[in-house]
Amino acid sequence: MKGKTIVEFKNITKIFSGIKVLDDVSLSIKSGEVHCVMGENGAGKSTLMKILTGVYHADAGEILINGKTVNVSDIRAAQALNIGTVFQENSLIPHMTVAENIFLGREKKNKIGFINWNEMCNEAVRWGDELGVQLDPDKKVNKLSVAEQQIVEIVKMFSQDPHIVILDEPTSSLSDKEIDNLFRIVDNMRSKGVTFIYISHRMEEIKQIGDGASILRDGKVITQIEDVKQMEIDEIISYIVGRTLDEQFPQRNVTTGDVLFEARHITVPKLVHNVSFTVKKGEVLGFSGLVGAGRSETAMAVFGGLKRTSGQILIDNQEVKINSPYDAIKNGIGLLPENRKEEGLVLNKSVAWNTMFSSLYKLKKGLLLNGKDEEEIVDTFVKQLQIKTSSITKQVKYLSGGNQQKVVFAKWLSAESKIYIFDEPTRGIDVGAKSEIYSIINSLAEQGNAIIVISSELPEILGVCDRIAVFHEGTVQKILDRKEASQETIMYYALGGHDE
Repeated sequence: MKGKTIVEFKNITKIFSGIKVLDDVSLSIKSGEVHCVMGENGAGKSTLMKILTGVYHADAGEILINGKTVNVSDIRAAQALNIGTVFQENSLIPHMTVAENIFLGREKKNKIGFINWNEMCNEAVRWGDELGVQLDPDKKVNKLSVAEQQIVEIVKMFSQDPHIVILDEPTSSLSDKEIDNLFRIVDNMRSKGVTFIYISHRMEEIKQIGDGASILRDGKVITQIEDVKQMEIDEIISYIVGRTLDEQFPQRNVTTGDVLFEARHITVPKLVHNVSFTVKKGEVLGFSGLVGAGRSETAMAVFGGLKRTSGQILIDNQEVKINSPYDAIKNGIGLLPENRKEEGLVLNKSVAWNTMFSSLYKLKKGLLLNGKDEEEIVDTFVKQLQIKTSSITKQVKYLSGGNQQKVVFAKWLSAESKIYIFDEPTRGIDVGAKSEIYSIINSLAEQGNAIIVISSELPEILGVCDRIAVFHEGTVQKILDRKEASQETIMYYALGGHDE
C-alpha cells in the first residue's frame, strides 16, 4: 500500500560540458507506489536515475531516503540502500551463463568456500518461474535473444530483494505475455511495500501500471501527477512535448501503385515456414504477432541475413537473387534492424560515417573517397530528417535514441533504397520523436517506395500501416486490411486463430 515519502530529490542539478542536464529538480516518491518518470529523450530521466544509483554525482542538491539525506557514492552504496535497477542498456556479460550473470559479485558458496553452482542454477530457475518464464541457467547470454536477455536482467534485479526498484524501459523487448507476467510481479511486490520508479514511453503501460508520475522536460520538472490513471493520454503527451499533439499518428494520402516487392514461400528451418506477401508502391505493410512468431526472421531472410532453404524474391515482378545483405542493398532494400545499437550503427563512428556506410561506393574517385561530396550528402539528410547533432563528425553514441534512429534512416536514404524494412522503428524513443519517425515513414511511402513496419505495439501497427500481416509460429496466419483490423482481431490471429 502507498504510504509516506520514501525517496525525495531536492534541488538536484547536474551539468555536463557546461549544459544543465538537470536544473533544480525536486520531486518525491511514496512508499509502495509505481511512480512513472516521463519525458522526451534528453529530458533528464536517466541522468536523475543514475544519480540515485551512484553512477553520476549531482553538482548540487540532495537525495533523501526515508527522510534522511544519503550519500549514494557509487553503485555498491545504492545496493546497500536496497535500490535495484534494470536499465535500458544491457549490462550482462555475454560470455557468461545466465546463472553466472544473475549472481555476479554475490555468488552462492558452500561451507568450505567453493561456489555452489547447483544452488545458483536452482535459484535462477526459481526466479524465472516467479516471473512466469523458463530460464536455462547454463546457457551463455550471447546465445539469447534481446527479449531473453532483458528477462535475465529483470530476474537478476529481483533476486537482490530490493526495496526501491528502477525499471528503465523494461518491456521494450518483451512479448505481451511476458509484460503481463512482469506487471503481475510488480503488483505483487508493490502490495508488499516495494516502491517502483518506472520509466517508459509507452502511454498504455503507464496508464495500466502507474500510480503517481513526474514529467520532465529540458532538465526541469514540469508537473507531478497524483494519479496518472485519471489523466488522458493526450494531456500527458502535451506536458511531455510542450505542445498539443492533435494526432499521434500523422495522416497521409494513401495512393498505392503496382506491386513493387513480393516474397514467395520463404522458408528458414525452424524459424520461418512458407511465408508469402506483397507490398505495393506507396504502401505500408505491417508485420504483427507475438515475440518469436517469425516477424524479424522473415525480414532478415528477405534481406539476406538468414539463409533460406526455399523461396523467391521479386522486385517489379522480376526475380532477384538475394543471398547476402550486400545483394539486398544493391537491389534497393534497406533494413533498419530491431537492435539499432548493435546491428544498425557503429557507435564510435561519426554521423557522417554511419550515414554513408551503405553507399560509399558512390563516392569513390579511383581509390579515394570524395570528402566534399560526402559532406554535402550528409548535410542534406541531417537537415531533411532534422537530426539534432552539433556536427556530422560527432560520434553517434552521443546522440539521443531518436536521433540515432534517424541516422539509420539517413543511411538507407543515402543508399537510394526503394524497399524499406523497419523493425521496431520507435522502440525506446520518446513520443515527440515517434511522431517525427512516423512522418518520415509517410513521406517515404508517398514517394512510391514499399515499406514494411515490424512492431510489437498494436496502436502503432494500426496507426501507421495500410495492411497487416499477422504472424503465428513462423507463418503468416492472416493478412488484414486496416479497415477490418483492430487490436482484438490482430491478437486473435496472433494467438493462432483461424477464419473458421
